[in-house]
Amino acid sequence: MYLWGNLKINCMKKLVLSLLAASALCAVNAQTLVNGDFEQTATPLLPGVATNCPGWGPGFYTMDAMNPFAGTQSAKMQTTVNHAVNVQLGLGSDTIPGFIQQDVPGSWANIGNMSLTFARKNLMPAGDTAIIVAQFIDTMNVGPNDDVVLYQAYGAYVGNQQTWTTASIPFSAITGAVGTAKLLTVIATSSYNAVFSGMPAIPNGQFWIDNVAIGMSGANVLEEVASINVFPNPTTGLLNISATEEVAEVSIYGMDGKLAMTSATNNVDMSTLPNGIYHYSVTTVTGKVVKGKVAKI
Repeated sequence: MYLWGNLKINCMKKLVLSLLAASALCAVNAQTLVNGDFEQTATPLLPGVATNCPGWGPGFYTMDAMNPFAGTQSAKMQTTVNHAVNVQLGLGSDTIPGFIQQDVPGSWANIGNMSLTFARKNLMPAGDTAIIVAQFIDTMNVGPNDDVVLYQAYGAYVGNQQTWTTASIPFSAITGAVGTAKLLTVIATSSYNAVFSGMPAIPNGQFWIDNVAIGMSGANVLEEVASINVFPNPTTGLLNISATEEVAEVSIYGMDGKLAMTSATNNVDMSTLPNGIYHYSVTTVTGKVVKGKVAKI
């Protein structure tokens, strides 16, 4: 399946940018995603509807501090019905799909060996699909309508998945596409219908994402067939780890990268560690590894 809703996405971006004329957009100069863990301070634009988050910019999403995959918050996209926002922005519909996008200009090598990795959960109504897609594009330096998508990785999700699940999706070359990658774009939405197909969004679709990254593929990355839940996060001491594969070892690292402690069980006692943000690394008995952040308070 080849996802490309360029005209619809450009229209969506223009509508998003109209949220606040004074809303500052920071240019992304690095050749990697910025703030993929959504831990940087975000600015609400329209309460419960729209946010401006570093790296991702303005969009129809919010920061959710309730049970993030790692750290203190995740990004939540929700398809809402809001007549007042429709009138304010001239959206053309009271049903507003959740939408977030980050564009990263640059140049890359060995894209065929890269993967899109992320954690997600979803609560989707019948008739619509949550989507996260990453594409490497040759922008052709003319306009958006002649862009050539060279590589793509995407996940499509329906129904209810109320615990965090991790995924590592390899990039696939688009058959017949020729060019030089000049732009990486990552898009997530709670409505495939509205963003990619031109059909009406279905209200109340919810899609959460966290720890979004682009990197080299590796056999030791925990794939979507396995999942992990780390709770409570933040924790005051005891950190519980629930996984679909048996856990062999849990390692906790400080923000300086130094090993703080290890555990051979699913229950990690962090009560002796100072308060702060830590990285965890969970290794399963089959050698797969899941990494993330946890806050000790």
